[in-house]
Amino acid sequence: MKTFLIRGVPNSVQMDGWWMSEPPRETKPKTGTKEQPFFPRIIVLLALVIAGDALTWQADAGLSLALFGLLILLALWLRNSRRGWGGLVVYVLLALPLVEQSQALSLAFFGLGLVLGTSWIVLGGWQGITQWLSTGLRFVLSAPAAIGSEFSAAARFSTAYRPESSLTSMVQVWLLPLGFGLVFASLLLSANPMMESWLATISPSHWLSPSTIQRMLFWCGLALVSLPFLAAPSMQERLKLGLNGPRFPVAPATLNAGSVCRSLILFNALFALQTLTDITYLWGGVALPDDMTYAAYAHRGAYPLLATALLAGVFALLARPFTEDSPLLRIALLAWVAQNVFLVLSSLLRLELYVAQYGLTHLRMAAAIWMVVVALGLALVIYQTIRNKPASWLLGRAALLGLVALYLACFVSFSATIAKHNLGKEVVLDPQYVCFLGKHAEPAIRAYEAAQGQRLCYGRGVKDIQITDWREWGFRDYRLQASLALPLKFEEATVWPTY
Repeated sequence: MKTFLIRGVPNSVQMDGWWMSEPPRETKPKTGTKEQPFFPRIIVLLALVIAGDALTWQADAGLSLALFGLLILLALWLRNSRRGWGGLVVYVLLALPLVEQSQALSLAFFGLGLVLGTSWIVLGGWQGITQWLSTGLRFVLSAPAAIGSEFSAAARFSTAYRPESSLTSMVQVWLLPLGFGLVFASLLLSANPMMESWLATISPSHWLSPSTIQRMLFWCGLALVSLPFLAAPSMQERLKLGLNGPRFPVAPATLNAGSVCRSLILFNALFALQTLTDITYLWGGVALPDDMTYAAYAHRGAYPLLATALLAGVFALLARPFTEDSPLLRIALLAWVAQNVFLVLSSLLRLELYVAQYGLTHLRMAAAIWMVVVALGLALVIYQTIRNKPASWLLGRAALLGLVALYLACFVSFSATIAKHNLGKEVVLDPQYVCFLGKHAEPAIRAYEAAQGQRLCYGRGVKDIQITDWREWGFRDYRLQASLALPLKFEEATVWPTY
């Protein structure tokens, strides 16, 4: 029997056989990346908020803030499978200035330690300074987007399905106003007692006090700060993308081999005149004219010569490529930079002569530090020229030299150093300046008063020396407290003028 085959299905059968078809399956939109579980992140975030509240709520920045930063990086290190422990070491080193003394510079190093520590942990170890710094820069630039992605993950975790486009637009529209609104509301509540009283009156049954709302806003701030660090492991591939090398602007037409040659000839001649003058009067001991003192000579030359050396370093960096094919130009450039090093050393001598007569100030101490840094930077220029190193080599090491100088300056009490010098040397004493140097100058002032047997700063009333909260502990304040605990005796009969 022959089989008769009819191809296709009649339309009536297709319409009547709808019950035979399989129901469509829900498919989730593909994101292209493997997202880590959200629930552990929210638990870690809550733990960090609780720890941050216990450590930093209503406490000045200091030891507590350094410990909170360490907890954040520890959480990141554990979430990153305990890889990149060197980042914790980097953070501890850069957070030490905050433990020494809370100030703007130490807070800057604290933030830098958080960023560089995170970069090291995300990379999983040391992968070169360029990759390390570029990953840290990418982390800073990606932090706002990381907060938005965490909000998106929270929304997906709390709801079964939500269109991604509407969720993204909602985050983009509300993230900025809500984030800044919380910050501004917290600041306004702390600054305006009238707003606090109004808020207390509208609170239902007064159970929600202004201080409670302010603390809740503080918790939100802690969560926003901690979120990018917890999201860093999920952004590893994006953060590890290397940055291109630094692009230097094209040299202007006026900077060419001919202009560099003429400039070096002129600059060497001008600087030779200044060098001979310093050799004669500063280093040679030749007497100055009758109408000029060494103090005036030193004061007029210290700061202008420092600015001259800085400009010389910039010009040497720009002119070096034009001297590679000419040995004479290389010699002229090296001679000129060497004269700049000598002029910086002469500036240090000028400053020392002025300080020996009129004493130290904050500006004079800063000038002395930066003179040493500039001299070392010019020495790097000489080494770069001799060894034919690229400009990026010099810029990187010059930046590192400046950071090292700032880092070491965090551990020096300028007020105490100035007070000890001005009260222990034969200088023109300015009691008003010394008496307003702050609490860290108090030990030197008390020692001076005990030695002289009379008051120098009567009625100055140094306060807030005792450390009452361990969260605000600082090593410098601890040393001050220990120093002031030593008894000193002096007569109070003779009283100096008050200021």
